[in-house]
Amino acid sequence: MISPEIIWKRLLWIVLLLTALSGSLCAQQLGQYTHYMSNELIINPAFAGGHDALSMTVLHRSQWVGLEGAPSTQSFSIHSLAKNDHMGLGLTLVNDRVGAHKNFTALGSFAYRLRLNRDSYVSFGIQAGVNQKSSDYSSLNMPSPIDPSLELIDINTTSLEVGAGAYLKTPKLHLGISSPKLFSSKTDLNDSVSIALNKAHYFFYGRYRAPINTNIKLQPNVLIKYLPGLPLSWDAGVSAIWNEVLLTGISYRSTESIDLLLQAKVTPQIKIGYSFDYTLQDISGLGRSSHEFMLNYLFKYSNYRTRAPR
Repeated sequence: MISPEIIWKRLLWIVLLLTALSGSLCAQQLGQYTHYMSNELIINPAFAGGHDALSMTVLHRSQWVGLEGAPSTQSFSIHSLAKNDHMGLGLTLVNDRVGAHKNFTALGSFAYRLRLNRDSYVSFGIQAGVNQKSSDYSSLNMPSPIDPSLELIDINTTSLEVGAGAYLKTPKLHLGISSPKLFSSKTDLNDSVSIALNKAHYFFYGRYRAPINTNIKLQPNVLIKYLPGLPLSWDAGVSAIWNEVLLTGISYRSTESIDLLLQAKVTPQIKIGYSFDYTLQDISGLGRSSHEFMLNYLFKYSNYRTRAPR
């Protein structure tokens, strides 16, 4: 009896070969996150300074655990308001690996905030940086024989990344629209094979905080993702916030997974989070779960212009 691992490897080989013969190898979309509402800078540069204090977030995601070559993502982001309380600055670093593909992105963000009233504002942001991609198809553990044209493919390229977004914040409602990648690009390997290194990405997301009583608040949220040439995808969920210290939530990622979310504010400055994603699609009996870990730290300021964090 053929093991599930061998079946997966052969299926991956068939997909890779058919894609190459069609003349275009497409890059994957941006890394996927369940804690996107606690790491908004990574999808929207307009959020820079959104915590009203110097904020640092570290995240690790292991997707489809147990599946060879499954996505693994690590991100680091740091951002803060400038002294005039109207400008935000941020830095984002992302390391993403999927099978034979490796991506490293470094982005600087700038946001300008326009106040609507004391507790509400709209912010506009841009970001720019570099993305380094490498793909080594010869490293794939594929059944023999391997097409020599694929065996020799070894991609290593650096490209410019540009993105933009807008963000609305009120005491209860948060809305964002962004394109972390504004431009598409590709590289030609030969006369018949090309690889799409970048594809434009578009996001719309929002959340609403509804008080139930003095101790409990409900927070529904949604994220809509669009990539040209791919079906529209979305995440929708609801969280309960207990005494502004503990958050428990559940969400549904369209046709893909059910996600459980847990966050705890250990101190007024430290927040930790964990999520468990249960994959609804059967991937050869493997990779049915994904795990994500998040750590956020807020640095307090003595500057009178900056309000207390959160």
